[in-house]
Amino acid sequence: MIYFLFGQDTYQSRQKLKEIVEEYKKRHQSGLNFIKINFDEKDLGDFKQSIETVSMFDEKKLVIVEDSFHQPEYFQKELLDYLKKRKISNDKDLIVVFWARLAAKRAEEIKPENKLFKFLKKKAKTQEFKLLQPHKLREWIKKYIKEQKGNIDNRAVEILIEYVGSDLWRMANELDKLVSYKIRDTKYEIRAKDIEKLVKPEIDVNIFNIIDSLGQKNKKQALRLIHDYFKKGESESYLLNRFVYQFRNLIKVKSDGKLDMHPFVIKKTLSQAGNFSLDELKKIYCKLLEVDLNIKTGKMDARTALELFVMEL
Repeated sequence: MIYFLFGQDTYQSRQKLKEIVEEYKKRHQSGLNFIKINFDEKDLGDFKQSIETVSMFDEKKLVIVEDSFHQPEYFQKELLDYLKKRKISNDKDLIVVFWARLAAKRAEEIKPENKLFKFLKKKAKTQEFKLLQPHKLREWIKKYIKEQKGNIDNRAVEILIEYVGSDLWRMANELDKLVSYKIRDTKYEIRAKDIEKLVKPEIDVNIFNIIDSLGQKNKKQALRLIHDYFKKGESESYLLNRFVYQFRNLIKVKSDGKLDMHPFVIKKTLSQAGNFSLDELKKIYCKLLEVDLNIKTGKMDARTALELFVMEL
């Protein structure tokens, strides 16, 4: 039997891998037939040996395989040939889990036409882990805090998403930090002021560059930068979320000149504010809310809505 876990969200795929291992260990407690193979450290001979070695105590064997797709094409071909010849997908006494790292910055690392990828998708029990969209991310945050016997208000959730984005590794670390800070309070609730005090916003230079282009009325460049942004694996909803966050900052600094956040964000925001009048910023912000509504109600797909937003400014 073969499992194939892959996707941009390595936090969720790692959690799934952990569940598989824990379930296996509950049923097979000797641990003698549990093997990890990382192809950045081991070779194909090690993998074949782990498969061919006779299992102890009449237990199923579990083999975790990582970094198959980082290897040269000839290596992947030999691995694929072995999987087919050994008919591992039909072996009921053997569980092989292929875990593939596919981070957002390397979104095109595994090509759809890759033969090993196509084989695993066809023969394995496959699960792809995509980056969470904002509504799912909100649910994930609330569930995480609830499991820690706490609560988090809706405004705090929104700010946290604006600051951290869809990186669940960092999100989990930030939530753990917030829980440690608030745990001394009985029936604690994490609020917006806690996020602003303890969490540094993610600095996304690409977002600033896009907004710079909008401020300079260079729509062509803004659209090109947006397309480049999508190529890096970021979702349309995440881009919209970052737009809303930054234009809200611009309105705030234009209105009262006060920003309590990362110095780099303050510097860039102050610089950008000069490119817009307050009335322009308010109209843009209202337009962004309209874009969000059109996407959520299904009137327009997210990418088209964002491109029209830029073209109509």
